[in-house]
Amino acid sequence: MVFSLRVATIDDAPDILAIYQQGDDFAFSGDRNKDINLIDVMEWVESATPERPMFVVNVEGRVIGWGALEPFYGLPSFDMAAEVSVYLLPEWRGKGAAAAFIEYLADHKDALHFSHLVAYIYARNMVSLRFFEKQGFESWGVLPKIASCQGDQEDVLLLGRVF
Repeated sequence: MVFSLRVATIDDAPDILAIYQQGDDFAFSGDRNKDINLIDVMEWVESATPERPMFVVNVEGRVIGWGALEPFYGLPSFDMAAEVSVYLLPEWRGKGAAAAFIEYLADHKDALHFSHLVAYIYARNMVSLRFFEKQGFESWGVLPKIASCQGDQEDVLLLGRVF
């Protein structure tokens, strides 16, 4: 399977939203994504920069996923670190698209100006945890019970990789 990446445009916002809403197995059960709407996604796309871009993943012209780099912490001393997110349509998980995205980032780390990637993962999201571990990410910490969803408190894990 050949996956291609390109920088997201505003026209991709509906696809990005649809993928985001399906990208977390716990999102619907926990209503985590209910408040994210098309305007929010359009703002995400518009706020992307050449060094902290948002990409879409395509197969045969169809958007099947998206990924983004965001500033980590927002202070200049952390400029060489970026937060990474990647979401795929459920039927495309495990087929190599997300791994291709991480590989692309690694291959372009100098142009994207990062030496560290950080990912925040809900502790019970075993699919994402296994994926990031396979990509060389390590546990860098736990944010205990920091997330609240329908009255439940959830841990968020901080994973990182040095390039």
